[in-house]
Amino acid sequence: MAYGIKEIKGNNEGIILKKVSINGNICGSYAEVSIHQVYENDGKSDIEGVYFFPIPKRAIISGFEAEIGGRTLKAVVEEKEKSIKIYENAKLRGDNAFLLEEFKQHQFKISIGKIISGETVSIKLSYINELEYKDNTYKLVIPAVFEQKNLNEDSKINSFKNNVIDKFLGKKYEENDFELKTNILVESLCKLDFNSLYHKIDVERDGDTIAKITLNEEYESMDKDFILYMKEQEHLEADGMIYEYKEKGEERGIVYIRMLPKLDHFEEDVEENYVFLIDISDTMEGEKLEQAKNALQLCIRNLSKGDKFDIVAMGDSLKYFSEEGMADFNADTLRSASRWIDNLSIESDADIFEGLKYALENEGGHNTILIFTDDQVEEEEEILSYVREHLDDNRIFSFGIDSAANNYFLNKLAHESFGKAEFINNGKRIEDIVLRQFRRIQSPEVDDIQIDWGNLKIASTYPRTIEYMYDREPFSIFANVIGEVGGEVTIKGKVGNKDYIQKINLDNFNTEENATLLKKVWARKRIKSIELNMKVERGEKREAMRKKVVELSKNNGLLSQETTFIFMELRDEPVLGIELRNIIPLKVNESTLADELEKFDIEDTDVVGFIYKAHEDLLEDNNKVMNDNEYLDRKYPHEKLLRVIAKNQFADGAFVDYEDSSTEDKIETTAMVLLAFTIGDEDIDIYFNQLNKSIEFLTQSYTDMNVNLSSIIAKMTILALTRCIDKNISKGRNTEKAMYTINYLYKILNERENDKVLVNNLIEYSFKKNVISLFNMSEDGSSINEKIVIDDERNSIFNMAKLAVLKGLKTL
Repeated sequence: MAYGIKEIKGNNEGIILKKVSINGNICGSYAEVSIHQVYENDGKSDIEGVYFFPIPKRAIISGFEAEIGGRTLKAVVEEKEKSIKIYENAKLRGDNAFLLEEFKQHQFKISIGKIISGETVSIKLSYINELEYKDNTYKLVIPAVFEQKNLNEDSKINSFKNNVIDKFLGKKYEENDFELKTNILVESLCKLDFNSLYHKIDVERDGDTIAKITLNEEYESMDKDFILYMKEQEHLEADGMIYEYKEKGEERGIVYIRMLPKLDHFEEDVEENYVFLIDISDTMEGEKLEQAKNALQLCIRNLSKGDKFDIVAMGDSLKYFSEEGMADFNADTLRSASRWIDNLSIESDADIFEGLKYALENEGGHNTILIFTDDQVEEEEEILSYVREHLDDNRIFSFGIDSAANNYFLNKLAHESFGKAEFINNGKRIEDIVLRQFRRIQSPEVDDIQIDWGNLKIASTYPRTIEYMYDREPFSIFANVIGEVGGEVTIKGKVGNKDYIQKINLDNFNTEENATLLKKVWARKRIKSIELNMKVERGEKREAMRKKVVELSKNNGLLSQETTFIFMELRDEPVLGIELRNIIPLKVNESTLADELEKFDIEDTDVVGFIYKAHEDLLEDNNKVMNDNEYLDRKYPHEKLLRVIAKNQFADGAFVDYEDSSTEDKIETTAMVLLAFTIGDEDIDIYFNQLNKSIEFLTQSYTDMNVNLSSIIAKMTILALTRCIDKNISKGRNTEKAMYTINYLYKILNERENDKVLVNNLIEYSFKKNVISLFNMSEDGSSINEKIVIDDERNSIFNMAKLAVLKGLKTL
């Protein structure tokens, strides 16, 4: 990703970047990033410019300001309906309108208009982001900031391009009058270790929880994403921050509590029952059905010995995997179910009502029911009434596929049955959403949650009610407090039949100035909460909620589903000596691609800046013959490899090309698969249960087997299990089993004279170097020379795992 300005009309000289200033304010799990850029039209002609800016997936724009030709344009939040009227009225008057467009998810552009020769443009953009949290580490990403140049031999781009190459080679790069400043203030819940992927950083600490991060002075540009990792040295299960302020003379406060439940000790072996309902009507034809089938394949591979399941396909009539009710999960039923799912085909309609009736009346009780559909249900109230009457102790989790799904009905269906609804659109993969929810269903969870706020006078909270907190999944609680903040808060709940209690002393919370960000985060959470609840309401109640969203959005300068930006022009009037304000119409258009984008080739839609026509040598040559490496790279990106591998796991947790393979082959392939999943940047939490089944398989196999163990397979297993422990993939008892197996293998290898060097390398060499040693090397030792052939995916698991490991090594 990157920020910048692209020229769409004008000569070849175009825009140059003169100044970049980046300020970040991090508070616990949240960040507000402000980026200020100054551009200059150094050409001899006027140009038409468009500014591009991506924002992170969890972010929301909190401010936008532009200074162009003496005009200051500041974005102001307004209700969408009013904004449309302003725009239409301006169009009738013949006024120019600015265009803000989300041309791709999380990527925006705004038409700047004419930039005359020699004129500068100042852009100030800010956004609030909820940071990604994984392996006790927060990840902040600030997109690169650079100018896109027209790659023309007569253009200045060649000197720019050469300078970038020189800089990469360590040569000094002199940019005329260019200025780059960074300043990131971090307030954390505990002491953090800081690390950046591409940049050298300076860290200035003030105690354990305050730090200032700046780029090393050697940087004269920021042509790569700035990625900052912040690893918690240790963390509490319950921690937080307080922001105290005054409003109309009254003491107020925002309390932020970060929960990270550790529920391993609550874990029990419980046999569960699952019913999967899948829509096979013609509206599901194509990619939707294929992804839904893949999701089913992965779901049944998350089941354990003792679980029971059934699958019902909802077409013109119902089709049942098991004609005799629930089937026991084992190797035979997994094999049969996999074939049954693969053979599902489209029919003209789907009878959702009959599918739900069958699940509730014919599959016994205490079931977890998952329904996958994109259908618009007509008899929604009749179905909901039926579900209320026949629900018993079942729970329903609904997955609405594509925007055509009936959000109101599916939300209500899940709500009435104490489940949860998920909606899958905007390019999201069905498998990822389903697996994340399925992992929650199968893991220990805190429910029946109650919060005792002690002596605090609470105005409102987010969330208003807490249904569940999930094992090892961060959960934020916010409270808007009237009066002084202090004392003790108690959170109580149940994990199964056991009590869960957390006492939190607010007097120990940080209350630094940096926590002012919490007020904005609080408003954003409240907006999201109301928007979510609006989905299950209609009529006057929904309208009242909509108005509250507009109020919160406008008061806090945050966009919502009900608001958009308009520009306020701020201009000094020298004669009158006052500031004049004029509303500039801003048209918001959420089409997939703007007209001017369609006219030109854009190699990287993540760049930010002024667009100008791309040179022909940037166009991709579709007739280019790819070599084997390029073919594998394009056909099998890392995330696809993991997805394909995951849906071919066997019932015992093993991975192997052929089910009748030897135990040693199963161990080798399973160990390589664990390395494939734990090396790389992908979020693998959705595969948590499957990976733990593989850990159990490996540890049990070494307990049972009595063969002459291969040294290289033992080494591979040690690396795989160690990586799982380091990445917090192994849970509870599996961690103990994995550590026992690692020690057992070290003992075996140490007893062999020929393996002394191997053991020493495992201890002395880095993890990356040890993994590389598992592959064939070139004669000079400078590269990996591994032959990988993928023919039938189902029978190429070992090669696919090797390819995934090799791809993942690039991230280490």
